Amino acid sequence: MLKPFGTPVLANDIRDYREFYGAHAVKPVALEELLAQADVVTLHVPLDQSTRGMLDERRLSLMKPSAVLINLARGGLVDELALKRMLQEKRLAAAAFDVFAVEPPLDAELLSLPNFLATPHIGGSAQEAILAMGRAAIAGLDDNSIPVEE
Repeated sequence: MLKPFGTPVLANDIRDYREFYGAHAVKPVALEELLAQADVVTLHVPLDQSTRGMLDERRLSLMKPSAVLINLARGGLVDELALKRMLQEKRLAAAAFDVFAVEPPLDAELLSLPNFLATPHIGGSAQEAILAMGRAAIAGLDDNSIPVEE
């Protein structure tokens, strides 16, 4: 979607998506390089032992003061206390989250910052998502065999 604007797109992933990156002009980089260069960082990872706290204070401090962080993936990926300090001190321009380490979020100070946007985590409630879930459930009706052990 950013191609018409000539915007470089950086990606960091544990998997190799070389063909996709080549087809869509995406540049794979190390996480630290991505954080240091990107104007907007979006998270698209599950929460597990390898991702919990992945954006700690050290990594957040690599980001440009003009950068924006968006976490619509999972709570627990970002050190929210470090994020709050960075937003308060203008070491990060803005952040937008719809997920938090503790839900509902309890940090009223973070939620009230003018450069922080919190929204409900309801992407799964979109018409397209509900339709996809329904189709997957219907498809599952045909694939209902249970392996029989002898």
